[in-house]
Amino acid sequence: MSETLQPSDPSRIAGFRLLRRLGAGGMGVVYLGRTDAGALAAVKVIRGESAGDDDFRARFAREVELARRVDSPWVVSVLDADAETREPWLATVFVPGPSVAEAVAAHGPLPWRAVRVLGGLLAGALDAVHTAGLVHRDVKPGNVLLALDGPRLIDFGIARAADDTALTASGVVVGTPGFLAPEQARGRPATSASDLFALGCVLAYAATGIPPFGTGTPDALLYRTVHDEPELGDLEGESRTLVERCLAKDPDARPTADEIRRLLATDATAAPDTSGDWLPGPVARMVAARAAESLALPGIEPTVVDEPAEQAPQDTPPARRPGRRRLLLAGGALLLAGGGTGTAVWAAADDDKEPSGGGGRPVYVLGVHTSTGTGNAAVSRACERAARFAVAEHNLSPRRSYDLKVEVLADRGDVNSALEVARSFTADRKVVAVLGPVAEIPMRGAAAVYGEAGLTHVSSSTGQQDYFVTSPKTSFQSAAPHLALGTWIAVHALVTGQVARIGVVIDRDGGPTVQDQGALVSAWRDQLGAEVVPRVVAERTDDGPEAVRELLAAGVGAFAYLGPLDATVRAARDLATAGFTGPRWMQHQLYGSDFPRRAGAAGEGWYAVTSAVDPSVLATRRARDFTAAWRKRYGGTPEPYATEAYDSVRMLLAEFARTVPAGARRRPVRADLAARLATAKYTYDGIARTYTFGELHQYDNSGDGWTDDTFVHEVRGGRFRQLGSLAELDRAAKADS
Repeated sequence: MSETLQPSDPSRIAGFRLLRRLGAGGMGVVYLGRTDAGALAAVKVIRGESAGDDDFRARFAREVELARRVDSPWVVSVLDADAETREPWLATVFVPGPSVAEAVAAHGPLPWRAVRVLGGLLAGALDAVHTAGLVHRDVKPGNVLLALDGPRLIDFGIARAADDTALTASGVVVGTPGFLAPEQARGRPATSASDLFALGCVLAYAATGIPPFGTGTPDALLYRTVHDEPELGDLEGESRTLVERCLAKDPDARPTADEIRRLLATDATAAPDTSGDWLPGPVARMVAARAAESLALPGIEPTVVDEPAEQAPQDTPPARRPGRRRLLLAGGALLLAGGGTGTAVWAAADDDKEPSGGGGRPVYVLGVHTSTGTGNAAVSRACERAARFAVAEHNLSPRRSYDLKVEVLADRGDVNSALEVARSFTADRKVVAVLGPVAEIPMRGAAAVYGEAGLTHVSSSTGQQDYFVTSPKTSFQSAAPHLALGTWIAVHALVTGQVARIGVVIDRDGGPTVQDQGALVSAWRDQLGAEVVPRVVAERTDDGPEAVRELLAAGVGAFAYLGPLDATVRAARDLATAGFTGPRWMQHQLYGSDFPRRAGAAGEGWYAVTSAVDPSVLATRRARDFTAAWRKRYGGTPEPYATEAYDSVRMLLAEFARTVPAGARRRPVRADLAARLATAKYTYDGIARTYTFGELHQYDNSGDGWTDDTFVHEVRGGRFRQLGSLAELDRAAKADS
């Protein structure tokens, strides 16, 4: 949303009084401004090197003049600009609604009726931009704002000139990977046809909730845009045909903006009224609420106090966005074992009675956001058990000033049900933090809801970072990124002397997780200097066995199948039947799965490289005490991912304790917990690894010691057995040699 002005900000620019900060980046700051007549404007001030570049100023002035010629109600109008002042600035009409990216993240895919209106009006907007001699270059969900009377295209032409000082340079990629055309991905100039490809990406995202070329690193997205077919989900019929035409690799095969506008023409696209009925109800209410909030003058935020039970709770103010630097979380004091207690206290933590708040103590709730379905059931159970274990420890302390209880809600693995769970937790003012979601799609959707409510949550089992786009303040991720885990397979091969010509199957039915782990291909080739024979299996094609046969025929000496459980089990059987005995790796999320039982003898010897630990085989006192207490409480050793969930909960609870006002006479402010996590300057030493966080609130594996925190598991005797960390295996190999 917006932030208060900083002391260094001007109070006025030309005829605009500045009210709030709307955003900031490397090129400058965007402010919410108001004219003396009361009209609101978005005022972008250019700072840094571009402000002193004469060529930039000339291009800026030229494109401002061109943009003034754009005549469309669906493109934000230029109100005023000055390219000659010390810091060039540009003012456009302010649109208070959310972007398409925010709306889809908060409420799921839009119905085709709304997408049809969206596409028809945006096509009209692009037609006007192209007629004026401009190419937008960066049409994406974040650059399309929603208003009750239709969408608005922002950040066109001028904004690209402001953000890129070498737009015409050969080979420069300008735009957002995943939403730009193949010719842009190859570094060629953008044309009007490039904007139409991007429009197809926006429509696909709006209709399915998933970017058509997935998520991941920029180079992976650029590769998929050039070589892969888009993922269009449940789109069918004429709607699918139109989007596929927009996403044609050949620019000449794409429809024009005017053709799209005519194909999607309806009474609504001609002139939507201000009722917002072209949007689904939840999105229309979001647009109206955002407009009301943005139009309100800034005021003093009230102190939050405990309300009587019969009163509706007040909203807490959102946390300020943390600076973009390494975030080091938690400390040694968070471990009970570090404080002189051990098995005795942990083993006593088996009291599941609900706290009653006796002795005048308030009761706060830790939410656990799990998922149903066979793919997520085991991790969900581990997270729930870990949360109950940690909360029971807290409630055993006789010196506690408040009690804790656990509430578990499960989504169905999709965006809509994840949003329902997140809304339930955020609506309950007693919920002070959430562990989860446990799965990728729910994480991407629900994070925006948690972010808007200022409710801190930590996912200990997801590994993608795109949640940060819609929730940059309260969402944290304590699991290692999938991208890193793919490359760690190469590290394992290196330290154990198993580098050979490798066949890598990337089975797209495994979703974005295995696509990210495709980084193994470049790591094996570029870092190990060894040959790679890759094969990509498209979704719903059942081409996995053919890919395995092709790689065996190519004479590979090592093998990695990165795909879902069923396909990996089948690959194991096919390799065993062929007599292949070289090293074999699976994708990391299959650790702890039913792979050993289902693959049987064919699964013996397969590796999983992951940051998840089996603490029962560690020799440290912390791991031994934790394992003994868990065994006493649950009747077995900690299951996969339980240790990481426990560490994450302990981290949340320790930092929450520091936000509780003395005497517990006032309710803790929700946003304070995220602010503490984002600004803390210490690390958290967990049961088996140290947690640090990067600038996107993700687990940071870029520093020293990550090889001590990464573990190799091998299928032996029908189950996963931990061989050791990468560092331990490296030391053992060096000792043997």
